Amino acid sequence: MPNRITFINHATVLIQFGKTVILTDPVYSWSVSYFLPRLKKPGIPFNSLPSVDLIAVSHNHYDHLNFRTLRRLRRRNQCAIVMAQGDGRYARRLGFDRIHELKWWENVELNGITITAVPAVHFSGRTPWSRNRSAASGYVFQSNGKSVYFAGDTAGGDFLDELASRFSLTVALLPIGAYKPHDWFKDIHLNPRTAIEAFQRCEARYLMPIHWGTFKISDEPMSEPPQLLREEARKAGIEERVRILQNGESLDI
Repeated sequence: MPNRITFINHATVLIQFGKTVILTDPVYSWSVSYFLPRLKKPGIPFNSLPSVDLIAVSHNHYDHLNFRTLRRLRRRNQCAIVMAQGDGRYARRLGFDRIHELKWWENVELNGITITAVPAVHFSGRTPWSRNRSAASGYVFQSNGKSVYFAGDTAGGDFLDELASRFSLTVALLPIGAYKPHDWFKDIHLNPRTAIEAFQRCEARYLMPIHWGTFKISDEPMSEPPQLLREEARKAGIEERVRILQNGESLDI
């Protein structure tokens, strides 16, 4: 079976290393944060998802840690789940048995795949009084000479240079949406320009953008992030290394 990445929606990505299936930040609900409605359907209907071996959750914001979706997945099959440091309690509450709560740079192996938690420049908290009581992380998945970096939510930082020194990244899944107003988001989210900079710093072979086009959580037009990303990639002379997928489209690696 091929190594394949399928963009489902927002930060929900299906990563297949042969027969092993990984699902990142799964969100299938029709709204997040109680009031932000879904504006695009998931690229793979829930009932059409293959059996998932591992769920990876980057942090506990409502558009990344979705209780309703996780309950549905846990009822389908008892898969393993990787959580950022401090968030394992949510997985236990939802009935998961195989929980791996990782600090930055810690790793775990599953079915021959090494999963490493990596830093993110972001914040956590599901309520105003729980801010930063747990970590925000990205993950690097390695198998058979391929490495996929899933950033979750992050701004840029020196950790990107360390990613380049520790891993030979095949694909970087980088967030490009939710950046206006700039003063509010610049220190917690990438935007199309800074995503290109982050891509160059981590030295991945390909960039696949995530975190755009599904939920209206900021002021920029929904269609703007990929358009600006193409422009920034052309300016940098790397447009052939950028793969912009619509919901349901796949990239073979």
